[in-house]
Amino acid sequence: MGFKFNKVGKVKIGLLFPGQGSQYVGMGKEIIEENSEYFEILKIGEKITDLPLIEKIFNGPLEELTRTIYCQPAIFGISLILWKYFFTKTEIIPESVAGHSLGEYTALCVSNVFTIEEGFYLVKRRAEIMNSISEKINGSLLAIVGISLKNVEEIIKNYDVEISNINSYTQIVVGGKKEELEKLYNFLREKQIKSIFLKVSGPFHTKFMKEGSELLEEEIKKINFKNPKFPVYMNFSGKKTVDKEEIKENLLRQLYSSVRWVETIENMKNDGIDCFVEIGPKNVLKKIVETIVPNIPSFNIENPITLETFISFLKKEEK
Repeated sequence: MGFKFNKVGKVKIGLLFPGQGSQYVGMGKEIIEENSEYFEILKIGEKITDLPLIEKIFNGPLEELTRTIYCQPAIFGISLILWKYFFTKTEIIPESVAGHSLGEYTALCVSNVFTIEEGFYLVKRRAEIMNSISEKINGSLLAIVGISLKNVEEIIKNYDVEISNINSYTQIVVGGKKEELEKLYNFLREKQIKSIFLKVSGPFHTKFMKEGSELLEEEIKKINFKNPKFPVYMNFSGKKTVDKEEIKENLLRQLYSSVRWVETIENMKNDGIDCFVEIGPKNVLKKIVETIVPNIPSFNIENPITLETFISFLKKEEK
């Protein structure tokens, strides 16, 4: 299965796809009920992954859906459905795409780098690899809010943690073993610096996940990667590429390196993007983008209401 593109508008749109943490029970329900074709994407996902994705997505409980092994293929599948819905209704070709962590795989699939079937396979294996390493490490992620990257870098010199996500100018996520993160959390609380433990099972995008890249490399070798149909901005570098070999290398490095989201959004803006559209459950990326580039319109698409809001904007801009 693949997607076709046949329309370019005046507005240069950058599509964004969310990662783990955007899940909720019932995500995508309104769209799937509208057209049974969308349901087929989840059926493909269940066949490839041998997981009860439909049951977990629509009936939960949230604790189960949040487990890495279910969460990643579930968000991947729902984001693809929402992309297909978005494209069917608008026929818009994006200028470029990007995805946050897991969302990078959705962006690549939408760009026809690999098929939906191959995407589900890679996402499941990635989730299994991340989960198995996390179980051995007993780690997690801690979001530090309200201070700059430079300040965070200075503080964590005294702790065995690494920067996992540079989400915005004042939202930096660090990862490490839970014991070390607890020490950091207590220090930040004493200094009245806000920090929040994320509901994840491991120190993703840090040195602790390094061994996972070797396992993931074996899986990537099984997939017939193609050059993307349009530029993809990669988490590892924050820069765009249209080269399949560079994409493979970036996916491996992404597993144990910081997600450079601020650089990604800034580079997309500097390359001419004048509207960001998040495709997937919730609006986490939309909110983050609004803090990075407040003067650029940003939208999220997850149901008919959010699509109508975007289309109304587009009609005004296209006049």
